[in-house]
Amino acid sequence: MSFAKISMAVLSVFIFIPSAYAEEPVNVELEKIVVTPLGTEQSYGTVSRDMDIIDKYDLSSSYYANVSQPVGRLTSSQSIDYGAEGGVKSIRLRGSSAEQVLILVDSRPVTDSRTGQAELHAIPIDSVDKIEVIKGPASAVYGSSAIGGVVNIITKSPTKKPKTVIESSVGTNQTLHDSLSTSATIKDFGYYFNYSYDSTHGDRDNSEYRSHNWTTRLDYKVGEDNKIYFNSGYFEDKGGAPGSIFMPTLDNFQLNFKDYFDLGWTAKLFEDSEVSIRGYQNNDKLVFINSTTPFSSDAASGRTRGMLAQYSQKFFDFYKVITGFDGKMNHVDASLVGKHKNTVRSPFVQNEVSIGKNIEVNFGVRDDDYSNFKGTVSPSAGAAFKIGEYSKLRVNYAKGFRAPTFNDLYWPFDGFTQGNPNLRPEKSWSWEGGFDLGYQSGLQLSATYFTNKLKDLIDWAPGTDFVWRPTNITSAEIDGAEFKTLVPLTKSLKFDFGYTYLNAKDVDLNRFLIYRAKNKFDTGLTLEYEKWDVRFYGESLSRRYTDTDNTNFLKKNFVAYLDTSYKVNNYLTTFVSIDNIFNKSYQSVLGYPVPGFAINGGVRGEF
Repeated sequence: MSFAKISMAVLSVFIFIPSAYAEEPVNVELEKIVVTPLGTEQSYGTVSRDMDIIDKYDLSSSYYANVSQPVGRLTSSQSIDYGAEGGVKSIRLRGSSAEQVLILVDSRPVTDSRTGQAELHAIPIDSVDKIEVIKGPASAVYGSSAIGGVVNIITKSPTKKPKTVIESSVGTNQTLHDSLSTSATIKDFGYYFNYSYDSTHGDRDNSEYRSHNWTTRLDYKVGEDNKIYFNSGYFEDKGGAPGSIFMPTLDNFQLNFKDYFDLGWTAKLFEDSEVSIRGYQNNDKLVFINSTTPFSSDAASGRTRGMLAQYSQKFFDFYKVITGFDGKMNHVDASLVGKHKNTVRSPFVQNEVSIGKNIEVNFGVRDDDYSNFKGTVSPSAGAAFKIGEYSKLRVNYAKGFRAPTFNDLYWPFDGFTQGNPNLRPEKSWSWEGGFDLGYQSGLQLSATYFTNKLKDLIDWAPGTDFVWRPTNITSAEIDGAEFKTLVPLTKSLKFDFGYTYLNAKDVDLNRFLIYRAKNKFDTGLTLEYEKWDVRFYGESLSRRYTDTDNTNFLKKNFVAYLDTSYKVNNYLTTFVSIDNIFNKSYQSVLGYPVPGFAINGGVRGEF
């Protein structure tokens, strides 16, 4: 019997648990509001795909150095870490590559068109209110780079009453973190400001790092259900670039400079309607310095300007249409890949239909027209079936695509690597089915089976001349299943467990795709007792191949974390966090060791 049939049999068994376990589920909040699945507000109970929400309590109860850490702990998610604090931190969802996961901040895309990735350590986690994560293709809503899924990082809004938060911590390797945020609303005007500073000597030679990060949000209420907002930020850092342990570079370092602004207007013009218009600009500059003899430096600047106009209207209490236009211009000016630009124009439409009280159906399409290659049409369709007030079944189908990056297309020949200007966009077809169940006791169960077929997958690999070039793999397939549960052991103690099975293969060569773990286990314990909050998390990954021949691999590993906080009073909280409790030596990328045992402690004051 195939794995798919076994998985669906297991799912069908779990569907009947609610009637056997409790009379009425009350613990799963299906009415909470999310924005990422369709790009507009909707009830979580109507979402037709697997989705995770990391809320403000989860973020404040654990110490995270960057956004990749809480997202990487989710089921079916894998964090890729190049070790050094200033090194690349990225996310893979359901066996995707990092370039196939679209990163948004307040629904503003921040993925770099040159590299195809986002600098997650440049997003100040102190200013994050919650994170919404959807898995599987979402190109019908967001276009390119959403084959693996979408991570939408939603930042904090101005508070109604004046509030100031100060946090300071110190840890292993002389790691320092300081932040200050202040917020208030005065009549119709609200503001939120955050500044954070980070520095460390690092755990390897030439891995020292320091950064400064400023973010600002301004809201002005023009009238009832009518608001103008402005977001902006600036980030700069300097870090050593130690390279891999096989070819260490003890004198190289790099500088990052990033800034953005985001200006928008949202309003309800008519009954059951909403309009939004936003314009944004992202600027980034990377300077890499080779201090060895002979001295050399490389610089790359990028700019993205975008505009999004969207209108939604509800008809007859059972039908809602969301339509709009998304346009952007990407520019790059780099010493290695040269000067290039492209323009993307994307009309889209999404539909939501309520069938009775228990069935929600959605379907839509988006047409992405690129100036440098043929356009792509991405449809999607899904349905959510309520099987209780707080439980549901769900099914979803979607197509996705990813455009080649400027690095993929134009990287110059340097003796080791070379771009390929003839690359075609990646394409995917995906479907998933699963359920979310809740019980009166607080028990929660969720399971999903998924499959994603990919064509023209862009893969960097060495050729017969041993030069690494990107080529389009004819066919690849990723399928698997994920299970997760939350079990209340006592009033104060909760246990959670997650498991992901993943089968990611190059169909033509019948080989596994690199850096995809076939099995991932997540386990955790949470104790909330009086003023104490204690959280334990452990993650186990099976071995991952590091070459396309499937001859070399990273060994399986288990890594554990512990976060403890104590609320001294209404204004002061102390915390201690331990990473890699058992001091395991491991790598998530070959040649780039992740730091060992590390402890961090500090205080947070709220006034």
